[in-house]
Amino acid sequence: MKQNRFARVAAVAAVTSVLFLAIIAAGCASRDQRLANNGFSAIEGGRYADAERMLTEAVQLNPDNPYALLNLGAVYQRTGRFNQAREMFDKVIALDALQNPARRSKFVDPSKNLKQIAEDNLKTLPPQQKDASLHTRCPVAYSPPRRS
Repeated sequence: MKQNRFARVAAVAAVTSVLFLAIIAAGCASRDQRLANNGFSAIEGGRYADAERMLTEAVQLNPDNPYALLNLGAVYQRTGRFNQAREMFDKVIALDALQNPARRSKFVDPSKNLKQIAEDNLKTLPPQQKDASLHTRCPVAYSPPRRS
């Protein structure tokens, strides 16, 4: 009888531990996602150097993070590095990033996904040339959804 009770307590403890770990894992964004979120916030605040640092690190951690790539492209575009911006937007398009951002710039159609936004941002770039210190209309930047 004591052995049966011990087995039930052990089973409940194991299930509870697994559920607890699953809840923690589901609520924790990966480091590259956190950096992409923080980079988006830095863009919103006009802190492009901070945004570039965070987004570059996010891309180094996960070269396929479409939020980091799109926002890094926006930083490059806003700072006149159009060829680098084009490269980032092309990567988002190549990833076929169909995610919809949780937060978005005020310049965007809310129905567009990341790939469509990258395509739109590409259209605002001047023809391919040497980078200049010219600024174009503000590109659209986005934040990945936050996990609860």
